[in-house]
Formats: sequence, structure tokens, C-alpha cells
Amino acid sequence: MAGSDANVMDKAMAAETVSTQPAGVWRQIWYGLLICVVLGGGVGCEQRSEPGKPKVSETAGMGAEGGGDDPASAMNAGVRAVLPETLLQFSELSGTQFPTVIPRRGEEHGHATILESLGGGVAASDLDRDGWPDALIAGGGSFEGRRVLGHGVFVLRNRGERFQDETSAAGMSEVSLYHHGLATMDADQDGFQDLLITGYGGVEFWRNEGDGTFTDWTAESGLRCPVWCSSAAWGDFNGDGHPDVYVAGYVDWSMENDPPCFAADGVTRDNCSPKLFQAVPDFLYLSRGDGTFEDGTQRFGVRSDGKALGVVAADIDADGFTDVYVGNDVMLNFLYRNVQGQRFEDHSISSGAGVSGRGSPDASMGVEVGDYDSDGRFDLWAANFEMESFALYRNQGDMMFRHMSDATGISAIGEHYVGWGTAFRDFDLDGDPDVVVCNGNVVKYPQHSPAQQRMLLLENMEGTFFVDVSERVGGYLMRPQNGRGLAVTDWNRDGRMDVLVSPVEFPAALLENRTTGGGHWLAVQFSGRRSPRQPVGVIVELETSSGVQRGQLNGGGSYASSHLPEVCFGWKSDVQAEKLTIRWPSGEVQTLQTGLTDVRLVVIEPTSGALETENANSAGLVFADVL
Repeated sequence: MAGSDANVMDKAMAAETVSTQPAGVWRQIWYGLLICVVLGGGVGCEQRSEPGKPKVSETAGMGAEGGGDDPASAMNAGVRAVLPETLLQFSELSGTQFPTVIPRRGEEHGHATILESLGGGVAASDLDRDGWPDALIAGGGSFEGRRVLGHGVFVLRNRGERFQDETSAAGMSEVSLYHHGLATMDADQDGFQDLLITGYGGVEFWRNEGDGTFTDWTAESGLRCPVWCSSAAWGDFNGDGHPDVYVAGYVDWSMENDPPCFAADGVTRDNCSPKLFQAVPDFLYLSRGDGTFEDGTQRFGVRSDGKALGVVAADIDADGFTDVYVGNDVMLNFLYRNVQGQRFEDHSISSGAGVSGRGSPDASMGVEVGDYDSDGRFDLWAANFEMESFALYRNQGDMMFRHMSDATGISAIGEHYVGWGTAFRDFDLDGDPDVVVCNGNVVKYPQHSPAQQRMLLLENMEGTFFVDVSERVGGYLMRPQNGRGLAVTDWNRDGRMDVLVSPVEFPAALLENRTTGGGHWLAVQFSGRRSPRQPVGVIVELETSSGVQRGQLNGGGSYASSHLPEVCFGWKSDVQAEKLTIRWPSGEVQTLQTGLTDVRLVVIEPTSGALETENANSAGLVFADVL
């Protein structure tokens, strides 16, 4: 035990050097808690309840899912027992506001295939450009005998006070692909968001006609995926001003390659593990600028040995070129550095972001990019499988990352979750991004954790530590489900980020952020000129009286989902916003002197650097408009 105690204390002390931010009272409390739990109490370890500090609950976070006799598990259980106060509040929209739509996977046919494990994603996008973000829900698929069939994609239009199901009117009931991923992008740059659907046996590309309808443009586009494709991420990878797309391939399952797999009793049929199947390639398609695409997979050096589920595109090293991070199932995660728009440089092993803190591959589903500690560098996040810690990788610079799950409290949530859709967002508007994850098992009869699992909401404590506040928030977050897709939106345009989720065989839901007592916000949307109209990789810096925040517009991310394409900032009520700097993928730099709070800006890329600075005001701007 002495060695174990020393290790835990070393980790706690090591966390002191994690961030340059002020430690604050939270860090002192949590380090003291870790030592008290491991050493079994003692002087100074009595439970106290003081204003503004964590309170110890009478029940441990996950109840029956306790940590067992293992010391590390016992420590995790002890940390979960502390339930801090939080301002965060979420409430599910009612059935009169959000129609009941249920994604399907065909499990009623009794095949128990690995195809039924994945489920589908969601997308938040203003499809009709009326200013109100709409919702897309992957409908999934089913079987007809041994034949795989697809269902339509649900289209829910935001009518201001409620959503309306317009799937048939939009033409999306005609989708024929058994699908998972929904990747939105203004691919033809006409101002309307198009949709790439990924699934078993291919992709479908649907063009937004701008009149409320979509047209199947797959054959004309040249986009192909001759394998099982799970998700996709858009970004301008060659820097020509037109959006390209990275398509993630999974495994080589088929009805002809469907070995029988069983639950622990050896009799009951259950879904197979991906370990029984070979990997299939990922693909990269480059836009020709006319709505069609060509295969750039070989040119950019995309690997073919992953089992990809999540993919995110972002300028991770902030050099002006869009990079890619891929979450692979039971395989090394891929990290590609974009070299001057000419090729990808593989940093999967050298970066440290491809493996766990133990140096072994995890099974990653959802991935994200964000600056969790406000040091100006973009960090990586991966939601992983049960018996593994979710992974937070701190950007050390030069495409090097440090696994921070132990030091930041991520490991303290335990190893009983199978994570899928996820996001970095400042949900409580206090200046640092929190994390949300939806969870659910891949088999029907699991041994280590429930098949249906609750969500996780991890509150960021000044960029040094994350605390699971899900039980304090309660409600929908604590409802056990087969969680899969997740996208962040702002359905009512109040500046508080809402969460769109899509469990498998359960109704999709929209969780409205009703947090009160927080600070102020600024949401930024973009319209590129030299850069793509939806400029994935644009970097935004907000200078405030308390420091600088850095955000970025990502492509893809989460699991098989698309967030509302905007960059959002929050800050405490006693802080002042002063200046906004935008670094476009084209190289243009734009500065707005702004005192605006609680507004949404649409910023238009300048065509030259002649006018770099404008004053933001409610009357509108040369380069920006206020919504």
C-alpha cells in the first residue's frame, strides 16, 4: 500500500505544475481530498461544509457501480462521493416543443451484429438561414432478412418556440443508407448547409437547395466510400479556399463475415468485438471547387490500418493549416499534422496523443479539440471504452501532448462508462470549457458496466481540474440510456449552449441550458471569402480584463455528429471583453475593438489587409454584423 499511496500523492503534487493559472481554492480542496481518501482520514480530514466549497453527499456517485477492493478504484469511489455545488442546469424540452423521433438499429430482428453497436449521430445547423438552428437526427437502419436497409434522416425545423418535423418535406425520408454520421458543411458555398451521411457500405451526399429541400447529389459529387464508413470531418486541407472532407472507415464486417459471438453464458447471442475484424481504410476527398471531389487519400498519406469512429479537423498547432485527429477503436489513435497543405505528417506515435497514459491503445469513440487550460494551445480529448480512462491530452507545443487524465481528475470518474458523443464548451459562462459526454455500452449483456448508462457533465475548475457534477444537475443527465450522438447548439439564441443528443432505440432529446447566475457571452459566426465560407480552422482570440481566451471552429468532432458552426466565449460578470482577433485560414488577420456582451456576431472575412481594425457596435460593422 505504501507504494500505491506514494504514487497517488506524486500525481496530486505533479498537478501543481499543470497550469500557469492561479490555483485557487478548488485545487487545494481536491488535493486534500485525494490524500485523505488514500490515507484513510486523519488530522485535518474531517468532512466540512462551508459556503462556496464542495459538500460531501450521503451517497456515492454511481451507487451500485462501486470501485471494489482495488485501492485505485476505492480512491475513485471516494472522489465521486464529493458532489460540489454548481450553477449548471439543464432541462429536456417537452414533447410539445421537440417531436418524438427514435433512431433505430434493427436489433428487433435478432441478428446481434456488430453493425448494431454503433448507433448514429446528430447535427445542429441553420438549414434555412432564418437565424434559428435546426436539428438533424440520424435515423439509422434495419434488416430485411440478411439484407441491410437504411432509414431516413430526421429533419426538425426550429420555429422559434418549438421544432417541427419536416423530414418528408425536405426529402430526407428517401435516404437509403444504414447510417451513423451526419457531417454538415456548405460544400458548394452557396450559403446553405449541405449534408454528408456516412454509414455501412458507403456515403450519401445531399445538397441543400435553399428552399427547404435536399437533393441526392452523391453520384454527381464523386464522393465514395466502398467500405463501412462511420463518420466524417470537413476542412480545407489543401488551402485552396474550398472545403474538403476526411471520411473515417471502421471494420470489414458483412453479413457474410459475421462470426457468432455470445454473452458470458456462452449461449446467448451478442454483438461481436471489433477485435475480430480487420481495419478498413480512411479516405480524403479534395474539392475541385465546382461541387465535385477527387480522391486525395494517397497524396496526403492517409493511413489504412485504423478502425475509426470519431474524427475532428482543426488547426491543432495553429500554423494556418487544418490538421486531423482520429479516434480509433482498439487501435492507436491517429494524429496528422498538415504540412503546408501538401501532405499529412503522421504524429500518431511521437505526439503521445495516440495512446493511454500507460502507453497502450484505447478504444476511442468521440474526439474533440479545445483549450481546456487557457494557455493558448489546443488540447485533445477522447471519450473511451469501459475499463479505460477517458483521455485528456495537454498540448505541450510542437505536436507533443501529455496525458492529463489522472492529474486533472478525469480518471476519478471511474472506468464504468463507454463514451461516445462529446463536446468542450463553456456551459456555465465562467471563462473555461466544460465537458459533456453521452455513454452507452456496445453489447447487450455486458459484464463490467450496465448496457444503458447515464451522461457525464464535467465542470472545469479554473483550467486545473474537472469535477463530475452530473448528479447535482440531475434530470435527463442521470437517465440510463444507450447514448451515442451529441451536438452543441443554441436553439433559443440566449447564449447558453444547449445539447442535442441521440440515444439508440430511445427518443432523441434537446437539453436546454437553464444555468443562471453565470457571466456574459459572445458567439461568433463566420462568412469566409478567400477562406471557405464555413472556415474550419479559423482561430479566434478574445482579450478580456482577466486574460485571453482562444477558440476555434472545428470540423466534425464528437461522435458522428456536427456542432452548430460558431465559436462561443463566456466570462464572469466582473470581467470586461475588450478585443476580438480573428485569424482566418487564408492568413487574413482581423481585429475588432469590442465592448459587446451577450450578442451573436456574424463576421465577414476581409478581402485584403488594408483595414484590419474596426469598432464593434450595435449599429453593425464593415466586416461584422450583429444578430
